Amino acid sequence: MYQLVVLNHFSGYPDLMDSASDEIRYAKVLDLINNDNTDDTIFLSNHELHGKFKDKKLESMKNIALSSGFRWIHFRDESIDDILLKVSQFNILNDGVMLTKKVHLTPENTRVIIGGTNTAGCLLFNSNVSATHWVDEGYKVDMCLSMCADYQSAGLNQADKNQIAFATLYMYIKKYNLINKINVYY
Repeated sequence: MYQLVVLNHFSGYPDLMDSASDEIRYAKVLDLINNDNTDDTIFLSNHELHGKFKDKKLESMKNIALSSGFRWIHFRDESIDDILLKVSQFNILNDGVMLTKKVHLTPENTRVIIGGTNTAGCLLFNSNVSATHWVDEGYKVDMCLSMCADYQSAGLNQADKNQIAFATLYMYIKKYNLINKINVYY
């Protein structure tokens, strides 16, 4: 079973987020890099989209992942089909030799794990790689709350904003009967 880890707008707007939430999110990404299998885990991120918000920490984690043998693919505004095509044609460098490792991701052989910013918006339904778009393509999705943070939600502080976003996520899943298609975990 493949794991496709989608880090959507992961950097977000750092000045609007607290350091504790960010530390938790980055720690979870590093945990995936340290504990998951390089053969079946693929990272997707769009953190290079916002050049002025260059995320050195995520870039370092990407370099660790690549040096460990993971595939890390950047996306922009492509459709899910275009992203899957990128994944299927990805080359890896192995001991100085470029190898093409063909990967065919399908709803039957892939688990999509989503993290980033704006849980109840971009991550759930507002972006090209949102949970609902993956579900529409037939994939089961895991929303990893420890990789999510919210700065746009109403709330007094980061914890309050995250709780409101997580409650909104739950209500959406329940309302649209997605309970068997979108899993939520920490």
